Amino acid sequence: MSEKRWREWRSYLFILTNPKRVVHAKLRVHLLSLLGAAAWTIGCNPYYSARIREWRPSDIELPKDIKKIALVNRSTIPEAERKRIMEEYKKRGVAQGAVYGALTGGISGAAYGATSGALTGILDEKWLERAPQLALQQVHDRFKACGCFEPLMAGQELKWAGSMEGSLPPPLPIDSLKKIHKKVPEAQAILVLESLLPGGSPQQPEVLAGFRLYDPKTGKVIDEATNTGSTRGDYYGYSGAAPQAHTYAVEKYIHRICPCFPFYEDMTVRFFVKGSPALEQAKAAVIGRNWSEAIRLWEQEANSTKKTPAKRAAYNLAVLYDALCEVDKAEEWYKRAVSAGLGSAEYEKWGRERRPLCQKLNAQLPKDKRAY
Repeated sequence: MSEKRWREWRSYLFILTNPKRVVHAKLRVHLLSLLGAAAWTIGCNPYYSARIREWRPSDIELPKDIKKIALVNRSTIPEAERKRIMEEYKKRGVAQGAVYGALTGGISGAAYGATSGALTGILDEKWLERAPQLALQQVHDRFKACGCFEPLMAGQELKWAGSMEGSLPPPLPIDSLKKIHKKVPEAQAILVLESLLPGGSPQQPEVLAGFRLYDPKTGKVIDEATNTGSTRGDYYGYSGAAPQAHTYAVEKYIHRICPCFPFYEDMTVRFFVKGSPALEQAKAAVIGRNWSEAIRLWEQEANSTKKTPAKRAAYNLAVLYDALCEVDKAEEWYKRAVSAGLGSAEYEKWGRERRPLCQKLNAQLPKDKRAY
């Protein structure tokens, strides 16, 4: 038997007679590989990933003269109708507990009120607002943070006129709008939560919220939309998932009319932080969200004679200006980075997706009104 063949048989024999030692050896190898990866991440990884608020343009553009919007609820379902809807949902096979919780607020949380969970999300739980400090604020603070509208509490709840089919009720008559406008004469539009139909199941609760935006002087419907919010009950449990579904449904409409930042996500941007002292110093500025200091350090490095730090600094400036939607500067620094051999994929995405989006956002909402 050859020496090579003998070594193979000896290995097989060792595995058969010492299975625990083999497993432990494999674990040691796995642990060493993990430690090696961690060491590379901590000591050798040249990148640092930061989260930056991602502003998005609204889906539609409203007339420029709309500055203040009154908020009104029309979605509270009467007790008798609630019972009837419950029976209908039961016939449809929807879980009774899920429907009851969504309709009464008992399962979806006391903070969501009785039947007007989505409106409570607007007025009480403040899902329509998010101040620059990322804290939930009053509704008008949310609009002010986004710089689009100033909301006004109309202090009036209208009679429910919806149906369990999920369709919007007939538009409000001009007389009703005039009564609301009389209470808030400074409003140029009235946003009405027309309907709210929760449903789904504990596994995937859903909320269907319908909105209309009216011109209070003419009674004309400026805009209307129905949005569905849903989430996974197995992740939150129904008591946590139903409020999230309310929130998503409401937020979808806000982004339809208001250039703003989603409350539930930010943009992740990767920066080079290795290669020179200036790049390492800029990391602290990025962590502290001191963008002006980071820009100063990167511009200084981009104009240095060292090729690698210079192109990394140019890349950092490009992706930052991309995130901030500063179109001309992003274009300039992307070209410099790409010519030096970095950022071609990001530049392609910038031209295909991000630049048109930023141009639309800048037309709707100037940068000086946006907080990052």
